[in-house]
Amino acid sequence: PEDQRLVHNLKPSKFSKDGFLGTDTRSLEEIIADDLHTLKKAGVSKELLVQALKDAYQKAKDAFGAEIEIKKNVKAVFHESMGRIPSPFCKDGLFEKGEAVVTDTVNNISLIITSLGINLIEKHDFFQGRGCRFRIDPVVAIKIFNLQPDKK
Repeated sequence: PEDQRLVHNLKPSKFSKDGFLGTDTRSLEEIIADDLHTLKKAGVSKELLVQALKDAYQKAKDAFGAEIEIKKNVKAVFHESMGRIPSPFCKDGLFEKGEAVVTDTVNNISLIITSLGINLIEKHDFFQGRGCRFRIDPVVAIKIFNLQPDKK
């Protein structure tokens, strides 16, 4: 029953309009496995990626809507939104709706980072499905933040 509820919560709803899977036809398990494999192949830990997302999100939020430079050729702006959104994973709680748009101006790629998006990756290894507006593609994130393989 818990799995059925989660699958239902990932679909479009009054809370998440387009849902968390986008146009992705893969199962939740496949999405998670593929994204974790991408990180492993790049040699970048999930923790390093999550920290980069948190730092960019907070810096953008602290700029109160002004565009700021996160690092050379990477800019961010925070868009405030009223209200909160529940996590599709039960018992995770509610998250503010604001979003940080982070753009690599050289490669012309961007990410939309939300507090819920960060939580989904940090706690559930879920980057969201392809075609989802709020998907944090690990390849794009690694490139934007110029994350280097973990030293072992």
